[in-house]
Amino acid sequence: MLSVWVSAQNLVQVDGRLITSDKKSAENISVALQGTGYGALADEQGRFSFKAKPGHYQLVVFSIAYEKVEIPVHIKAGTSNHLPDIELKVIAKELEEVVVTGTRTEKRLSEAPVQTTVVGQQSIQKAASVSVIESLQDNIPGLIVTPNAMGNNMRIKGLNSRYVLILVDGERLVSEGAGGNINLDQIDVNNIKRIEMVNGAASALYGSNAVGAVINIITKETSHAVEAGANVIAQSYNTFKTKAHVGLKTKKISSRISAFRHSSDGFGGDDNDVVYAAAYEDYGSNIKFKYTPAKQWDIKLNGRVFSHETFNPEKSLEVIHSLRRNFATGGNVAYTSKDNRYTLQLSGNFDKYFDYNVLEEKNNEKRKKNSSYYLSNRLLNTFSLNDKWEFVGGVEYNYEETFATNTLGPIPTTKSLDDANVFAQADYKPLKDLDVILGMRYTYNSVYKDAFTPKLSLMYTAGHFKFRAGTGTAFRAPSIKELYYNFDHQGMFWIYGNPDLTPERGLYNSVSTEYTNGTFNASVSLYHNKISDKISQYKIQIDSIFQTQMHYTNISSATLQGIDVNMSLLLLQVLRLQANYSFCDAKNNATGLQIPGNVKHSGTLSLTWNSYIANSPFSLQFSGRFNSAQIYQTRIKDDAGHEIVKDEKSKDFSVWKVVLVKPFYINNHMLELTAKVDNVFNTKNSLFVNPGTQYLFGLRYTFN
Repeated sequence: MLSVWVSAQNLVQVDGRLITSDKKSAENISVALQGTGYGALADEQGRFSFKAKPGHYQLVVFSIAYEKVEIPVHIKAGTSNHLPDIELKVIAKELEEVVVTGTRTEKRLSEAPVQTTVVGQQSIQKAASVSVIESLQDNIPGLIVTPNAMGNNMRIKGLNSRYVLILVDGERLVSEGAGGNINLDQIDVNNIKRIEMVNGAASALYGSNAVGAVINIITKETSHAVEAGANVIAQSYNTFKTKAHVGLKTKKISSRISAFRHSSDGFGGDDNDVVYAAAYEDYGSNIKFKYTPAKQWDIKLNGRVFSHETFNPEKSLEVIHSLRRNFATGGNVAYTSKDNRYTLQLSGNFDKYFDYNVLEEKNNEKRKKNSSYYLSNRLLNTFSLNDKWEFVGGVEYNYEETFATNTLGPIPTTKSLDDANVFAQADYKPLKDLDVILGMRYTYNSVYKDAFTPKLSLMYTAGHFKFRAGTGTAFRAPSIKELYYNFDHQGMFWIYGNPDLTPERGLYNSVSTEYTNGTFNASVSLYHNKISDKISQYKIQIDSIFQTQMHYTNISSATLQGIDVNMSLLLLQVLRLQANYSFCDAKNNATGLQIPGNVKHSGTLSLTWNSYIANSPFSLQFSGRFNSAQIYQTRIKDDAGHEIVKDEKSKDFSVWKVVLVKPFYINNHMLELTAKVDNVFNTKNSLFVNPGTQYLFGLRYTFN
């Protein structure tokens, strides 16, 4: 008791006031001495008061509504310590993110002429997202992932994976199936710095497949001299995820290595189960290395490996299961002029995918079924002439090769295609508040020859408003499988490719209005996307040999149009409300019917409470997403012989989750506890792979 009394006598009074840049009081904001338990919450007048031991400290003021403030203070003994007023600068943090995808140049999100959706590192952590897909579904309305024979198919606004270009650090991933599907679990969600998404046509900068959207996953780099961390997650159905990373940084060299292992028992598998997910085991690793030999030079190397093995249900009679592996490597050399106006970058990237059958009755012998690889080389130049003009240009060569044991012909066969590209973009600011971007790309492909894709983007700023408009063309090159398929599909029908296919063409137009005032941001976007020369399959019945054949051809076109509404608001300095809504009408122009599987209405909603307990931060989030029914329409004749449209729809559904994240800081160490209840209301629907309510507990440690 005496020691406690003596300790209390050594504490002295510390007080001060928080004000905003317009000299108003800043209330409900935490003030603390770093690495201690001393601190307080500012009252309605912005005043704070607490007791602390005398000494030298770092005073930290933190709020999601203001820029973080750190100032050194000297707490003196024997007197009250009144600190000068501390001024806080209001900032909508998500609008200050630096983005690169829309223009291939670094721009603040609020200044980007091409509207970009950003999912930041903090958003991912506060939502306890365990995968890239979950991070996207939490923030992008209408994104639906469904399993099929070709892997996980991702659908955004009426378009499937074929029309969505997936990049990692600006480089595309190799497709793993005829549907353009890519297993995004090869990217460790803990290794993500941010995800950028640009809607609509972007072929002028990125070439084929950038028809519906471009998703660019930006991974982390080392930012401290020494940093390390580990993460363990336990989830329902014996799902375990373990991850670790280590990073080093000196004046000239930085490196980051991360690794992970995921496993699950899966769920379902019986005939009466609504949904099924196979048991699996994943391994992966990523390495990034950067060397700066001189101030103007950067050399970067990276590598990634991934293994995904799925297992048959316990009662299955199958004796073969699937093993898929990915290997990627690349690098670039960049030179930047002393005045930072000129940059020249040479890059190369290689990504390969392997598909094996594992023969369980032959001691798990592995037999390769298919493999694909994608090789890309690029020379990119950016030049800022002055404050009004910025230029981007480059040349690019891409080579793609696929090997298949029986799907490209009756014997093991290898097919390939390549393309050469030249592209350019000019960013011009004729007025202080007007930004104009004109870009174009010319592609010469070894199969379909030419493609030319121009684009135009405009942004005008008027006070708190930003008005954007854009028109652009896009194309999707026929895949190797669509060109050269030749196989019997499990005795049901024969599939034939078509070497005479031409690229699908897209014309995308959009207008949007964005309003920002302090911590409130809202936007409304209208879009119209017309896709012509659409590649589809048609059926031929060969009665003489009782065979059905499926052939690919450029036979159809589609029109997609809709509206996106987004809103973000900070309430009482501690509550962040985010809401997004999307309407999409996606029609097959030949039939007038909805594109199969389209979802017309979708949205996301999240409410996050960020506060402090005993001067230690925490976040509590309630969030969810909803989707209207997937639509499948056909034309039939009624009893009177009249043609009518028959609608077959899945059920509407919504999925909600609650997440608590509580970090503890001790000097340079951070220990974070996470608890999540996913699918709180036990929603079950064949539209998405989810068995019902699930529970997650996580523990994350970092040091820097």
